[in-house]
Order: sequence, then C-alpha cells, then structure tokens
Amino acid sequence: MEELTTDILVIGSGLAGILSALEAERTGLQVLLTGKFTIALGTNTSMANGAFTAANSRFSEEDHLRLTLEAGKGLNRIDRVETLVRNARDAIERLREYDVPIVEGTIGYWIDRPSTCSQLPGVLLVKALAERLKSSTIRLLPGFVVFELIVEEGEVRGAMGFLKEEKPLLIRSKAVVLATGGAGAIYARNDNQRSILGDGYALALRAGLPLFDLEFVQFFPLVLAEPNLSTFMLFPPYPEEAKLVNHKREDLLERLAIGRNLSQAIITQRDRFSIALYESSEKEDIYLDLTRVPEEKWEHYPLNLLRKSKFPFRERPFLVLPAVHFFMGGVETDDEGRTSLEGLFAVGEVTWGAHGANRLGGNALTECAVMGMRTGRAAAHDARLKGLGKVPVSKWEKRVRDHLKRKAGGLDSSRDLLRKLKSLAWRTVGPIRDERTMTEGLSELASLEERIATLRPTTIPELLRKRELENVALLLRALLMGSLARTESRGSFYRRDFPHQDDTHWLKTTCYRLKEGELLVTHRPVNERAEGLKFGPP
Repeated sequence: MEELTTDILVIGSGLAGILSALEAERTGLQVLLTGKFTIALGTNTSMANGAFTAANSRFSEEDHLRLTLEAGKGLNRIDRVETLVRNARDAIERLREYDVPIVEGTIGYWIDRPSTCSQLPGVLLVKALAERLKSSTIRLLPGFVVFELIVEEGEVRGAMGFLKEEKPLLIRSKAVVLATGGAGAIYARNDNQRSILGDGYALALRAGLPLFDLEFVQFFPLVLAEPNLSTFMLFPPYPEEAKLVNHKREDLLERLAIGRNLSQAIITQRDRFSIALYESSEKEDIYLDLTRVPEEKWEHYPLNLLRKSKFPFRERPFLVLPAVHFFMGGVETDDEGRTSLEGLFAVGEVTWGAHGANRLGGNALTECAVMGMRTGRAAAHDARLKGLGKVPVSKWEKRVRDHLKRKAGGLDSSRDLLRKLKSLAWRTVGPIRDERTMTEGLSELASLEERIATLRPTTIPELLRKRELENVALLLRALLMGSLARTESRGSFYRRDFPHQDDTHWLKTTCYRLKEGELLVTHRPVNERAEGLKFGPP
C-alpha cells in the first residue's frame, strides 16, 4: 500500500474545502487537497448561482440574523448563526483577496459576470480559486476516493482510500477536514453533482460520530423533468413572460395560491411552492412555458444557459418538477470546525447547525466561506501542537484484503441497485411524506440491503461500488427513521399526515448514531449539545 504524509488533509474541493486548504497553507504547513473527481469543477459549488447572503450597505447584520432564524423555524444553533453573520463581510473581503469577482447585491453579494456570459456563476467562482491554488504550495490529489477515516486510539490520523488507477493509498495527517458536501444525489431527482452521495456523513457515522437533523432536506421547485435531459435547476430570475402551465396551457400559479410572479415565489415561498408542485404533479404534468419570451432575453443569463441545449426550449413548454437541492443536517462542530473526534474537522454542507429546519437562500456559500476560513486556521493551529500519530499500515492493508472476497459473485447488479435506492428515496422521503409510505419504504429498503450484503467484490472498482451502495442505503435508512419519528411539519420538512408545526413537542433535534452496526435515532432539546461531546484543540 502506497503512503503519503501531510500536516493537513482536506477531503473535498468545493468552496469550503478550497478555502480551508488556502487558509491552512498561509500558516506554512503542508496541505493536501483531494477530490473524487476534478478539483473544484467536480463539486456542487461549480453549479451554484453565486449568491452570498451577508450584511452590506443596504442589509444589516440584524436583518441577516433575523431572516436566517425565521427560515430555520426554531432549530438553528444560535451561536453558529451569530458566527456566520458576524464574520460574513470579512469572508467576502478575503474572497476578493483571492481574486474572486464579487460585487454587492440587494441582501448580500453576487459573483460578478457579464449578463451575456453563459457560464454558471459557480464556475467563475471555482475557476478563480483554482487559479489561486496553482500559485500555492498545496498538493492536489484529484480522483481519490476515501474509503475510511483512520481512527487509532480515539483520534483521526488520516484516511485510507483508492486512486483512480485503483491503487490503495494511505494518507497520514495531523488533521483531517471533511468538506464532502451533502447527499442530494441519493435521490432520483436532484440538482447536485452525481458524486454527492453522502460520503462525509457515512465516514463520520462509521468513525463513531453522531449526525443531526438529516430529515431536513431542501427542495428546489423548478428543475427540468424532461426524459433524457439532466435534472438541471432553472435559475431565477425568470422573465415576466415565463408561465407555469398544465397540458391545457392553463396558468397554474394562481391556482396553487403561490402568487403571480415566479421569481418572487421562489424567493419567498420556496417550500410551499415545491409541495404544491409535487402534489399537482401527482394528478397532471407540469410545464414551464417560455415560448412568449422575446428573443433578446435569450441572450442573457439565465436563459442563455438553455441555448446550449438542442432541446427546443423556445418552441414548446417543457416538463418541470421539484428536486432535492440541499441537506440541512450533518456533523456537529464548534465554531471553528472541530468535531468531537480529535483530529477531525468538518465544514460546509456536511455539517449541521446554521440552517435549522430550512436554509435561507444565499447562506450556503456564505457558510462555506466563513467556516472554510475558520476551519482552515483552526486545523493549522491544532496540527502545530501535535506530531504524526502512529498508524499500523499492515492492519489497514489487511482491511483492504478482507473487503475483497476472492470468490465468485461480482457486482453486475450494482447499477440497478443504486437506481432502486434513488427511486425509493424520492418516492418515500421526497417533498411530501407520510407514515404508510415510509413504513413500506423501510420494508423495501430491508430487501435491498439484503441484496447489497450478498455482493462479493473481487476488484477495487467493485469494492467502491459496494461501499457506495452501503452508504446510500445507510443514509436512506436514517432519513426514513428520522422522518417517521418526527410527527409534525416544519421548514422544509412536510408530512401529509401531520401538516402543522408542533412547537410543544418538536422543538428538538434528531440524533443519528451507529452502534455495533445498528442505526439508532434519539432526540434532544434544541440548542443543547449532546452529552459528553467535547470540542477544542488537543
């Protein structure tokens, strides 16, 4: 098994991971930045609309705090929100130092771009940061899939995984930063990168950490649903001529009680909009009609993104449906990214706390920027106080051999199993949930888990495909169990059989933990840390 050593290992190369790496590198320590695919461009950040919610000359810190807490419906961690709000403007200034083209907007900041530019704002953001990486001393390792965190004597000492050449690699480090994103791609309908399958959540659970509030999943209403087209999010602002219609070309916005303006509905009623669209789609197809939009508007963002496609978006209405967009839950950290497992940090969508029951638009990139910088500095601080811990390499080599069952079996059915898991997630824990559907979902999941358990990988690619299936099944089980337990509706979470918010009984966070291979779900009062968790430098 090949070995590498570094002071700080960053797993994930979106905005949170890159900023953690850049800030840590400023201290003079060795930093290694990894990604499952292409560094920076293979992440959800590259697909972002480029909005950072933060105080500016027209939007106060008090407004930012208030709106974030209103969106979170009582489940935000107050200290995390305050950290986000207080440090947002400083993070914007540091992004400018890193040559990110960013300008002031109405309630924050935007990636600056010509209106006729047909590149996503997120692409412009990560390209600027990728240029900064080129002039740094940070080592880049694309195509590295982390299989397990190395936990020895109660601390994380690195990670074990596989290179794209199928070679096992053990990375020893003084600090590890999880910046792996959420789990949107475990759903059949999502607007995430296909690689966003909850790797960080599964790594944390298997390392002994609890996760929190995974049942809170945000959906975006207007996502392409045409057969053979990718599930691409249709970014606002929408032209006033755009209409949401059924097959009879009847305008649906007023019927759905969402108002008359698509862009306003997305901003102010995103969750109600998603739920209403999903309910309507159970009875009839829903279309977005852009046929009345004047030709000159197709030259400008965001419609110019659609011009690259051969699909006739201008000639006929096209199918749309909600899709999974963002996970609010995840790993608990302190306000510098430390987890309760020594040596392990986490940042970005993989973490929990700032968003509560729902995320305020623009706070995803802001959180990545603020916490990415704070986490990188904290990881460097802690790494300076310790040496590289011992790792019994022979033990980890044996773990790889044990996983590879040298007998007949193979994974010919792995792609079919992944499709079934994704479909099950969408059908049972999608925008609208209920007890009967989720109970049936758990039964169906158990059958799929039995099939996954019988798979016998004989090659590294097969081993990675099996672990991918195990991760998706584990997270889907968590979503089903947590959603069944929460008998109310709140924020992005909606149960048809419990349609109202219940502050008397459900101002609680949901805790997910693996114990001896069994997933356990418990609850605790809001804004209380789990008993026994400790945060801080060694």
